[in-house]
Amino acid sequence: MRKLSLLTLCLVVFSLLSCEMFHTGGNPDEGKCSYVLMEHATEMRNDIDMECPYDSNCRIGFYFGPAASSNDISDCGVYEYKFVQNENIMKIRLNSSVKLTLDSDEHVRFSLFDIKNVEKKYDFDLSGIIHSFNVRGDSVDVNVMKDCRMDLFSCNKKTVYGNNLLNGKYSFSITDGCKDHYSIDCSWEKMDSLGTDNIELFATIYWK
Repeated sequence: MRKLSLLTLCLVVFSLLSCEMFHTGGNPDEGKCSYVLMEHATEMRNDIDMECPYDSNCRIGFYFGPAASSNDISDCGVYEYKFVQNENIMKIRLNSSVKLTLDSDEHVRFSLFDIKNVEKKYDFDLSGIIHSFNVRGDSVDVNVMKDCRMDLFSCNKKTVYGNNLLNGKYSFSITDGCKDHYSIDCSWEKMDSLGTDNIELFATIYWK
């Protein structure tokens, strides 16, 4: 049997044993998890959500998900770090979300600092997602990157996987009845300066 990663094992445990299972009534604080992971986790899973209207700026959100540490296990997966992007500074915890600002080169950059002031840097180049399509006459060419998949809507098209495309391009006709947008879903590993984070990116891209 393949060995499960620490984060996967923790997620299984969290799904079976929630904090509320230990709440027995009476004292409202009884059974609540109080431990907070303050140092950077060994593994962390986060999400990026993007919506890019046609010929307009993208809206980008970042969602902080489960984390685990081989040195200091948090029984409820709760952590606390300082988030910094430009002038935006705030504390984040499990299930926190932030709106990200896109730099002029279409990267998003920010950092998390733990209690020891150790910096974990993030730098996502989103240009390939934002400009993933090209309208060519009656055709739309979409570049589907590796470790990503694309879904069209209302036109009976199958899911397209970037790893299965020879040149990364998939084309469809504007007469196929597809909606004016498609989704890109990517699963990326070790996308931070410490090599700890797995990222799930979901983008809605409008091509007209």
